[in-house]
Amino acid sequence: MNMQRSNFFIRIGLVILLWSVLPVLGVALVSCRTITDHEAELKKRQQIEASLTLLENKNSLIPLDRLDTLKIAALSVGSERPTEFQHMLANYMKVDFLNLSENFGSAELETLKSKLKDFNLIIAGIHQGSNPTEYVKLINYLNQEKTSIVTCFHKAEKFINQEGKPAGLIVAFDNDSLTQSLSAQLIFGGIGAKGKLPENIGETYPKGAGINVEKPIRLKYTLPEEVGISSASLNGAIDSIVNNALDKKAFPGCNVLVAKDGKVIFRKAYGYHTFENLRPSRKDDLYDLASVTKISGGLPGVLKLYDEGKIALDKPVAKYFQDWENRLFRRSDKLDITVRELYAHQSGLVPFIGFWKQTMKDGKLLSKWYSSAPDKKHTLCVAPGMYLDKKFLKIVNREIWKTPLKTRGKYVYSDLPLVITPQIVEHLSGTDFNQYLESNFYDPLGANELTYLPLQEFSRERIAPTELDDYYRFQLIQGTVHDESAAVLGGISGNAGLFGSANDLGKLMQMYLQMGTYGGKQYVSEATMKEFTRVQFPQNNNRRGLIFDKPSLNLGSLKPSETYPCPEASPESFGHSGFTGTFVWMDPKCGLMYVFLSNRVCPTRNNSLISDLNVRTEILSAIYKQMKD
Repeated sequence: MNMQRSNFFIRIGLVILLWSVLPVLGVALVSCRTITDHEAELKKRQQIEASLTLLENKNSLIPLDRLDTLKIAALSVGSERPTEFQHMLANYMKVDFLNLSENFGSAELETLKSKLKDFNLIIAGIHQGSNPTEYVKLINYLNQEKTSIVTCFHKAEKFINQEGKPAGLIVAFDNDSLTQSLSAQLIFGGIGAKGKLPENIGETYPKGAGINVEKPIRLKYTLPEEVGISSASLNGAIDSIVNNALDKKAFPGCNVLVAKDGKVIFRKAYGYHTFENLRPSRKDDLYDLASVTKISGGLPGVLKLYDEGKIALDKPVAKYFQDWENRLFRRSDKLDITVRELYAHQSGLVPFIGFWKQTMKDGKLLSKWYSSAPDKKHTLCVAPGMYLDKKFLKIVNREIWKTPLKTRGKYVYSDLPLVITPQIVEHLSGTDFNQYLESNFYDPLGANELTYLPLQEFSRERIAPTELDDYYRFQLIQGTVHDESAAVLGGISGNAGLFGSANDLGKLMQMYLQMGTYGGKQYVSEATMKEFTRVQFPQNNNRRGLIFDKPSLNLGSLKPSETYPCPEASPESFGHSGFTGTFVWMDPKCGLMYVFLSNRVCPTRNNSLISDLNVRTEILSAIYKQMKD
């Protein structure tokens, strides 16, 4: 009996003790939750980033500046295949890959030297080394005869005490893919440098040596966890929306890129080039940007000209586009349209004009306009095997001039303001429109995959096809512009015609998001960016900025279903969409940059599922929610 009573009181005591410690135990369990794989990877990234040690940086070469002046060879030594180091370098600008095997000899070294003659910067990654004599010759050649940046992933002490010093020298301490990726990002300014040597390297570099580079200047490629977002949640949210759209055949494939606070946290290709599922989409695919060209092709030139005081927003367009001036026996109803009205889409111009129809009769091309091969007269490439007479530009201008204004003072979206923009830019700059954009924007940004006429530089296989055209060009459109108005202008227009990868388009969009600055360069002033990204005529119920699209007015008072692009967007945000299934959106309030590229018009423009399902804006909304969570 006493034993039973004793056991009873012991049990009661254990219950009381357990009840008292449960709250503490619960807190302990929460605080000791399992670290996710992505969090562990982020910690590893941070440790590698902190260890990367910059030992030489002549004339502050790193981070690289003036990308438009550089022709770079990305050399991997000790690897016969392209490395993660090379691939990450290529995210920042065009580089040529060259590789030396681990056991290269004199003949292979001499062949390499001949290949390097035309490059003005060599970025070399030393991955392996087992032939000291030839390696010494290579390092001495890079140190003495070329401007070079050498990154040692393998036994640095063997290679850095040679004749001379490279212009840039990084010691990376490891050869794994993360170390290679972050070393490449350091060179271009995706990350800074703060590492110090843990011990002496010969007599040249003592323990504690290391040059600091304080602030990153370009996009960093990292994990969502670095900006407080769960990789699993973000991937799951975007995957769910895109895969549902793919299942319903809203488009054959797409590319999605997301950056937060200057850090690319999501970059993925989905689906295929066509519904036949033959060629998988890749992250470096080029897409026809359609009307996203308006802010990536038409806009940059106008921004710069306004910044330089060469164009005024409240002056008549006719001051810069003389076709709209009054002439003898020809009065213009467009004489006093201002630049501000033109680019806020309330000038009264009709939405579009089917210029191309004037080159056809009874469903056939008129031979007086076309040639199957280019010549001095037929210079406008409409599609492969279709070259239009350059005189047709006069027809385009004449049709725009003679079409009456219909809705002046009201918001009506129109392609025509951007159709005439290249002529305005050329008139005011004295430079070819395409060349002006390349020299002032695309090349300095390192955005060689942002281009008109992509077939001149890229293989057809890298370009997502658009429509199977059975009404005008009678072929699958792939690598020439889908939009007919841009097509009759030879593929170079301000309303459409630009092609791009998500990565390189993202560089231009990040520059906009950062109010005109990227890569340490001020492309346009902050004041100019703020003027173009603000709503111009809210009193007319016009949400537009200047060329930029903006969110619905009075977002907070609208039902979620009535908002554009989504309820979470801030009034400061801006972007644009494109007919082929493209979309970009930037939000300075939260540091968001989002790029969506697809070819929803393949094989037919009659497929409207991308809009019916709100794919592009649903992804944007999901991203905002992930940031909030």
